[in-house]
Amino acid sequence: MTDKEIREMQRRIDEGIRQAQERLWERARFNRQSLVVVQDGEIREVVPECENNNAPSPTISDPLRTSTRP
Repeated sequence: MTDKEIREMQRRIDEGIRQAQERLWERARFNRQSLVVVQDGEIREVVPECENNNAPSPTISDPLRTSTRP
């Protein structure tokens, strides 16, 4: 592989990761669920701001609480 091909592949990987993070954030915002993230080297629980008034009630301590499990 040439350097140009490697840079293009890395750019596409980075773009895919960015899109996945954005979709996860939007899903958590819609469902009013919290996300556990690392910020400034510390693990934090974050609840995205919700713009949807019809979203389910917030789950602060358990982000999987509203998910359906068998």
